[in-house]
Amino acid sequence: MIYDFTFQRRFSKIKLNETIARKILNVEEDAPEWIIKNNYLKLAKKYHPDINRGSDELFKDINTAYLILTKKEFDVENAQFLTLNSDEIAEIEKESVIKKPKEKSYYDFWKNRFF
Repeated sequence: MIYDFTFQRRFSKIKLNETIARKILNVEEDAPEWIIKNNYLKLAKKYHPDINRGSDELFKDINTAYLILTKKEFDVENAQFLTLNSDEIAEIEKESVIKKPKEKSYYDFWKNRFF
């Protein structure tokens, strides 16, 4: 039997890009789309190249992060962030691996299941 490990690499790359996008837009993993959009609009207004000279690359990164998180016909796997170097990306990847999901109580489990 032949195993295809490219799917695992692709999935981890997509997950890493989503983590970086969440860090750029400063949103939690379970944040609704309106919070993502609100943070995007704040950052886009602050770092727009017409207002803030020399922030072209950062503005492009903000747009890329928004497109990744809203998944509007965007190639998440091949996304590139212009302002991050490989050391910063490795640091973000290490942080995302260390984070453990919150343990939910018995009450939260049933509340989320029915309400």
